[in-house]
Amino acid sequence: MTCASCGGGSLVRRYALRPFDVYECRDCGLRVRHPLPTPTELTAMYEADAYHASAYFQDGRTAARGVGPEIAIYRRGLDDLARMTAPGRLLDVGCGNGVFLDLAREAGWEGSGVEFSTRHVAAAKERYSLEVWQGDFLQAPFEPGVFNAITMWDLLEHVVDPIAVLQKARQLLAPGGALLVFTIDTTSLFNMAGDALYRASGRRAVRAIELLYDGRHNYFFTRNSLHRLLDGSGFTVKRWRGDRAYLGRWLSEPAPWYLVAGGMVLDRLSFALQRPYRQTAICQLDGAS
Repeated sequence: MTCASCGGGSLVRRYALRPFDVYECRDCGLRVRHPLPTPTELTAMYEADAYHASAYFQDGRTAARGVGPEIAIYRRGLDDLARMTAPGRLLDVGCGNGVFLDLAREAGWEGSGVEFSTRHVAAAKERYSLEVWQGDFLQAPFEPGVFNAITMWDLLEHVVDPIAVLQKARQLLAPGGALLVFTIDTTSLFNMAGDALYRASGRRAVRAIELLYDGRHNYFFTRNSLHRLLDGSGFTVKRWRGDRAYLGRWLSEPAPWYLVAGGMVLDRLSFALQRPYRQTAICQLDGAS
């Protein structure tokens, strides 16, 4: 294997979990699931009943009515875009059931979406009458240079080839266009605590690590590895923003009570200690590209 962020070949196994292993690049810190899922496994993941019934999408429906922590994150993202470019054409990659695109439309954007799950596409069209293309983003039939902004909320960690995804985004953006990438930070207080518990238990406490390393995630980014990936793909990171985990989204996942209680404490401490669980890279494409 070679690192998808820096291209290095020094990857070592960090965790041996029950569903898969997690390898880490010694050069930049990027972590990757091994083996990566097959196309058949990907389809099964994103059409499964359990996936669509999860707290993540229940909260999304609540957020559509104007409440919930995710709506605040989306609105801050729209404020970030407004500082970089006037509302124009926006593409939300991995748009889910369309909550963010609906908010973007209210803010004056002409929004389009790409979504892998046929069930999410149907929900976005039925609920919000959105323009959403179903399938792999790398095959999406958009003309080059037509979007003023592209957003990726909880998306880049799910893809098989993040470099190809960012290169596709670069092709679709107009010169000077904005890119927002929202993902998990594996240097967070959550990850540090989970790693300490795992090692203190003689590598037996795997449940905490399996909660942090979701089976639907293929890549696990540090800020450094994500910055290198974005920079190498032609994007300038203008600034970063951290966000709490907001564990209410995941409480439907089975976990011992002590992990849930400990997680709630860590969720509050992580932001205060500047080790937040989630991060947004606010980027701009070079105007000369």
